[in-house]
Amino acid sequence: MARQLGPLCLSWRCFCWLLLAACPCSEQACVDDSKPQRNVKLRLLMRDWQSHRMVTHVAAILLRDVMKYDVEILEAEDDWTTSQDLARLANGEIDANLELWPKGKEEEFASFVGDSGAVDVGIHQLPARSGMYVPKYANHVGSFYSYATLKGEDVQTDFSKVSITQGENSSDPNGMCETAAWNCKDLIYTPEYCTDRRCEAQLLKGSLGEDQGLLEQQIRNNGLNFSVAYTSRKTQERLVWEAYATRVPVLFYSWEPRAPIHGIAGEEFVHVAFPPKDNCTNSNTTGTPLGNVDCDLGSTPLRKVVSPTLNATHDALYFVERFSLTAEDYSWLFAQRQLTDKESDPEEVVACMFIQNHADRWQPWVVYSERIEITWDDPCWPTVWWQLGIFAVVLCLMDHRWVLIRRCQCFRSDTSSLLDSMQQNSDAFVAGVVSMEQVSMTLKRRWPLRVNKQQNCDGNRCDKAPQRSMTMTSQWSEKRRETKKMGLGCSLSFLNRFCASDSTRVKTAVLKGEMTFMSWQRTADDFVMLNSDSKSMAPPKCHTPLRGVLATKLDVLHYLVSSSIKDVFCLSCLLGLIGSIWGTISQMIATNYNYNIEVHPMGLEQWLSFGKNLMELSQSFSFLPVFLLGFFVNRECSRWVGLVDLAYGVWGRVEDMALLLAGAVEGVNNTGTAEARRQYLFKAYRWLNAVHYLTYYGVDVRMGSSPGEVLWDLVYAGLLLEEEADVLLGSPNKMRQVILSWLSCMWNEMLREGVVPACSTNQFMDKLTDLRGASVLHLEHAPNLIKVMLKIVMSLLTLFILIAYPWQLRVEDQCFQPWALMSTFILNFCYIGLLAMMTTLEKSPFAPSGDCINTDYILCEVELMTFRCIRACFSRDIEGHHLRPSGTLELEEAIMQEAAQVVTASEVLEEDTQEAPEIKVVGEEGSVTLVEI
Repeated sequence: MARQLGPLCLSWRCFCWLLLAACPCSEQACVDDSKPQRNVKLRLLMRDWQSHRMVTHVAAILLRDVMKYDVEILEAEDDWTTSQDLARLANGEIDANLELWPKGKEEEFASFVGDSGAVDVGIHQLPARSGMYVPKYANHVGSFYSYATLKGEDVQTDFSKVSITQGENSSDPNGMCETAAWNCKDLIYTPEYCTDRRCEAQLLKGSLGEDQGLLEQQIRNNGLNFSVAYTSRKTQERLVWEAYATRVPVLFYSWEPRAPIHGIAGEEFVHVAFPPKDNCTNSNTTGTPLGNVDCDLGSTPLRKVVSPTLNATHDALYFVERFSLTAEDYSWLFAQRQLTDKESDPEEVVACMFIQNHADRWQPWVVYSERIEITWDDPCWPTVWWQLGIFAVVLCLMDHRWVLIRRCQCFRSDTSSLLDSMQQNSDAFVAGVVSMEQVSMTLKRRWPLRVNKQQNCDGNRCDKAPQRSMTMTSQWSEKRRETKKMGLGCSLSFLNRFCASDSTRVKTAVLKGEMTFMSWQRTADDFVMLNSDSKSMAPPKCHTPLRGVLATKLDVLHYLVSSSIKDVFCLSCLLGLIGSIWGTISQMIATNYNYNIEVHPMGLEQWLSFGKNLMELSQSFSFLPVFLLGFFVNRECSRWVGLVDLAYGVWGRVEDMALLLAGAVEGVNNTGTAEARRQYLFKAYRWLNAVHYLTYYGVDVRMGSSPGEVLWDLVYAGLLLEEEADVLLGSPNKMRQVILSWLSCMWNEMLREGVVPACSTNQFMDKLTDLRGASVLHLEHAPNLIKVMLKIVMSLLTLFILIAYPWQLRVEDQCFQPWALMSTFILNFCYIGLLAMMTTLEKSPFAPSGDCINTDYILCEVELMTFRCIRACFSRDIEGHHLRPSGTLELEEAIMQEAAQVVTASEVLEEDTQEAPEIKVVGEEGSVTLVEI
């Protein structure tokens, strides 16, 4: 089984290795900073003791991750002694030693520091010293341990317990111990006078190059009977720890500050004091045991020395000069170092921890004085790109030239152009644009053929003429055929098909050109009721309501989708995206100013101050556009309501005329005069409805785009005769007034014939002139100068909102700016929504692209009322026979239906089944039917 799985396991193992090799792993920076990388390389020296390693790592991380230098850490090789550091700094092999112990390197300082060589740039803020140390338990005096104690005979026994007989070669890589000046044996230095003395005690020095020759001179010049053993630091620390663990006295070389020796803090050891430095007989160190140092080495600060290259680098030199650690910093580093033994590079981990926990310490050290420009590598650019993508998508969905939307958009622009052409055509004769020759050519046109009652009739209503659509005006049917592929618009078409409401039905009817008013033809035979078998058909009621009523939430939703509010919403979304994009760019600029704070210290403050001032300016400026906007919205709302009131006014004036004529005309039931006088009433009926229809010519797109087309519709519907249309075509801009003049002439004619009483003439003329005044549906627009000024100040307010609010409502350290998006969207939705409302109301209640009402409903209601009123007194045919005992046909049918409903209700309430009551007409009084149940 294992053999069978062996190849599989091997293959899986290989796959895992390949997968790991294919996934590049990037080292995570200790400090996340997005400044651009510098093209400058710095090499930092790192020694093998803990403090030096941690200090170097702290500096390297700051120079690399914060100041963006290319930093290389060079670890000293075995044959590289500390005395060689200054020479290598001077010739540029390394760029900085940030913890250099100057003791014993006086000659090197004199030779390599200054005069275009290495540069001493300062010290760390703590005292440092090195020399001989003993454990506290070996000191019987207190905290002071004098070198004189080492001269006693008993110390030879005590300090010989921890000693070695053979040194280690790694402690003397350059072979200094074999020279005559040292005269070592087995890497152990012994003073020459020990041949005559007992020198069993031993000093565990460690590396020979550390404080080279100084401790040897102290032993030799003070006559101490000690030998010096050279070992690696690891061996030295092991021997010291074992001695401390067994409480055995040990003398060893050490320094302060120093990391704990395998957990033993430096405070557990006491420095061996020699005579003060002022009493030294000679300060010649020579770097060998043959010098004259016999005093204490004293305390000396840890120095920072750099190369000429780094000295010429402004920001790096700025950092090194200010990079200074205190005794507390060293203590913190040493303490944390004890917790990171298991890390691959514990000193680097501790350095990173120090930087992350002491930002207030190192921030004054760093500087980035190079001007940082905003590049295409900025992490915020992807946020800008995806917001621009959403902006483009929304813009394409709103663009009427986009192919997909163009196929399903409603032709609002067409209706606007149609209204313009209607107004131009109606004013053409006044302006002298149309010549009389063109008028004469138009008069020769053939009007649509009338349909006789005997043709294509089913007993209820005759079929329509083959030239016309059932519910389309002639002009609109042509327009409909041209724009049939465009439809009503995606949203309106969907709502109208699946979940129509009154608002969508009204707008659909207007856009599609549907008119119940034009769906049947008026004839004299149908109106005057020639014989007793005649069955008069009343005009149909409009199948579309007057206007949409927002009674339910679904109605509100329909209105929002089908109105201009959705366009305002989309436009506000676009402006919100623009504001969000500007907010992101503003954040990038602010971040860039923060990066360049050393180059331009006041840049960020000025940038924020400018945004604040712009916000105050926009808030102060907003009063003017808001005031103008409120004024114009109120004015256009009043104008819209005024136009609706005018429509209701002409409705009432036409019905007033019908009531007056119905009561004024006499002899409509007399055998000799009935037909002629009913023809008078039919003519008045035609002309009144024609005047009412022409009232909306020029304001409703369904009425045609030219005088010829609107007259064509009226001739087809039977409201005008062909000869009447020819006369009206000669005065296309005064057609209503001409028809009203005909009514005035007809009244005078009836007055001469005795058809109407003379006492009604004044009343008739008053009603006629009232109708003429009410039929002018016009309220003057606001002056263009004021509207232009309003649009200018609203554009400026929108611009201020787009710039000021994203500028001030930025979210720090974040590319996407949600508050900028929300503020610009909400404010622009409010202001542009009011502006769109004003524009919508400005279009009048009859424009399909506005908040429209259905004029077809008004026309149908007025015609039905005039039809019933004028014919209310028709009780006999023209031969003198009663048409029906009950009076008019439609009144009798209404009474019978009401009586049947009363009977049905009575049957439900009665407990016993009774025979239905008989309905009998017992008489009539005028036009009122008396019924007995």
